[in-house]
Amino acid sequence: MDNIQNNELTQRQARILAAIVKENCDNGQPVASQDLAEKYQIGVSPATIRNEMAALENAGYIMQPHTSSGRVPTDKGFRYFVNQLMDKVKLSLKEQELLKRELLKLQIAHVEMGRRIAKLLAEHSEQASFTLFPEEVSTIGLSNILANPALPAEDAQEIAQFFDDIDQYAQTMIEQYSGEAPAAFIGKELKLSKKSDYSMIVSGLTLPSGKKGVIGLIGPKSMKYEKNLSLMEYISKLLGGAGMVLLIFLIR
Repeated sequence: MDNIQNNELTQRQARILAAIVKENCDNGQPVASQDLAEKYQIGVSPATIRNEMAALENAGYIMQPHTSSGRVPTDKGFRYFVNQLMDKVKLSLKEQELLKRELLKLQIAHVEMGRRIAKLLAEHSEQASFTLFPEEVSTIGLSNILANPALPAEDAQEIAQFFDDIDQYAQTMIEQYSGEAPAAFIGKELKLSKKSDYSMIVSGLTLPSGKKGVIGLIGPKSMKYEKNLSLMEYISKLLGGAGMVLLIFLIR
């Protein structure tokens, strides 16, 4: 077992951490060394994997829920995955074409534009979503959260509370994120409340009209960051600048 110094993971530790994150995101359950040995070609025995998991746990990247022998990523582990280990995921051509067709139906001046965008985000991510524009705030997909067993009940309640209070956050978030590329905020990185322990992906949006806004996804810390960040990036690209001008031209 190699002790982790100065947050420098070995290649093997990084592979094990990435496998734990991906497995936890897929099923929402703690991950055991045997699971990794059977499903991922790490090239070492379950005993060696357990030793490396112990090093990752000591360094704060994973933790053991008191009811399970498996491990789950911590906020630090998810952050390391997003910053250092996450592969760039491209939406399939089928998904891209479906999004284009759905966005073609949007009218730039339509009063329900924000809600339609939020609906697309919620449907394609299977998370809760929101859109914030100066004159329109929309939220949708809370049922996705309530139906997700990976999210503790208290966190689901906190997200519901955020949706209830979103009007009071809207202007601040527009000012803070409207010019920013898609970014993930994990667990305690969120400063919305002292209880916030879920994840949020936000992206700025500038429409051809000059209107600035923010789109966002909310879900458990075990959400699929690769897919959701790519989804946000693609929709922001389609809706912003030349992409939306082309859509409006085609609509007309």
